[in-house]
Amino acid sequence: MKPLIILLPIIIFGLFLRIHRLDSRPLGFTWDEAALGYNAYSILKTGRDEHSQVMPIVFKSFGDYKPGLYIYFTTPIIKVLGLTEFATRLPSAIFGTLLIPVIYLLVKIQKGKAFSLSSALMIAINPWAIHFSRGAWEANLSLLLTSLAVLLFLKKKNYSSSLFFGLTFWAYQGAKLFTPLLIISLLFIYRPILKNLIKPFLVILFILLPILLKIGTESGRLKVFSVFGYTRPDAVVSEIMRQDNSPTKNLSYYLFHSELLDQGRGIAQRYLNHFSSQFLFINGDWSNPRHSTPYYGYLHLPEVITLFIGIILLLKSQSPLSRLILAWLLLAPLPSALSRDIVSGVRSLPMIIPLIIISGLGLSKILSKKLLIFLYFPVLLFFLLYLLDLYFVHYPHYFASDWLSPYKPALKLAADNYSRYQKIIFTSQYGQPYIFTLFYLRIDPKIYQSQNKFQANPQRDVGSVSRLDRFEFRPIYWPSDRGLTSTLFIGGQYELPEKDLNIPGIERFADINFPNGQIALRAVGLR
Repeated sequence: MKPLIILLPIIIFGLFLRIHRLDSRPLGFTWDEAALGYNAYSILKTGRDEHSQVMPIVFKSFGDYKPGLYIYFTTPIIKVLGLTEFATRLPSAIFGTLLIPVIYLLVKIQKGKAFSLSSALMIAINPWAIHFSRGAWEANLSLLLTSLAVLLFLKKKNYSSSLFFGLTFWAYQGAKLFTPLLIISLLFIYRPILKNLIKPFLVILFILLPILLKIGTESGRLKVFSVFGYTRPDAVVSEIMRQDNSPTKNLSYYLFHSELLDQGRGIAQRYLNHFSSQFLFINGDWSNPRHSTPYYGYLHLPEVITLFIGIILLLKSQSPLSRLILAWLLLAPLPSALSRDIVSGVRSLPMIIPLIIISGLGLSKILSKKLLIFLYFPVLLFFLLYLLDLYFVHYPHYFASDWLSPYKPALKLAADNYSRYQKIIFTSQYGQPYIFTLFYLRIDPKIYQSQNKFQANPQRDVGSVSRLDRFEFRPIYWPSDRGLTSTLFIGGQYELPEKDLNIPGIERFADINFPNGQIALRAVGLR
């Protein structure tokens, strides 16, 4: 049977897994997604971002300075489909689907069709790949570009490879560390062709020049997330010195308790967390519920078998591709390990490529044993169905407060009652309410640009907007706010306590609940 006859159904199935109910699963919409969508809408309508910058390559957004490539890919889709959750997420679903044939071709260069088709199947049904293809994740675009760059490098299309490597810097912040490390690995493994790569390397530098000019300016926000931007509190250092019974930092302190040693231990811990069974097979990113399906790892549990077989076969191989896969796997967690988070599914997303290829290698070995096929595939199918049940049925109910689903119905309520109140006070407890207001109310970018009152964070973390037309975004303090008139309040149940709402002239609206039934937001009006 021709490989393409098998590959095409795999791609179609992978597309279905990435596009089915894309507008509502995951239920809710993150502020980063809303920012990507609205800035694409702003570029479409005005040629400027929300801060009036003309066609920027890095978008200021909340002050987190997003590389702009995902936004520019989203702009034509919003032109066709409108400003919706589906349109904002669709580019990522497309990128994730394109990754399937790219992995097939990457493996096919030096290996057989069984191995390449197995790898394509494993990426099509992989929980990690599916999850980050179903949200507007810039890292997913960077992953596709990186894979394309490596594929073209292996095909000796060095200029095209350089182009895609360069574009990764325009796609995602984490590429600033991972892409150079991967390029160095490629040059070391394939060093006999090094002399042919000087001009392509200049292509990369040319593409990077606009990004490099931003480093050291306000867009160099990596310090906020980097572990090196933080030191231990003085109280911790003082306690160590007290335990050493020393008023100053003595030899023992510098040998066993120095800042460098503490940072190194933390980096090692975070690095190794990404190879743990909890991360790979049990819970995925346990530090952030938005980054993985609850109670399910980034690989299917039966892949323990294919990974084990694949690693043995990989270590036995002496091919350059095998060494590249191993180097890729070892380098991929570094951007996450050097950040503050104990583990991160988004920053370590490049791990997925070598893991899938190794798992595909193991699966291709199983395919050569007909009896094992009939034992392995039913188990794998069961776990895939289990994943889909968790994702499409139960995910909206788990960790409901971590997803921002209340914004959409709350802002519909605000829009429906907009003309009835002179002021709308919207709680800021869920973060960045202004960007959801812009997105869901589809406020004309020209109007917003003319009255943008963005307040930067002096610590170079994300900033905020406190006012937008009739909207005021802040915590609600009911003891004093209850004296206002012609005001619609949308806040949490503790900001608008039930026992204090029985006052003359108040108008009650239905509570807005999370999918699990907990009250998310409450709306009341004072006439």
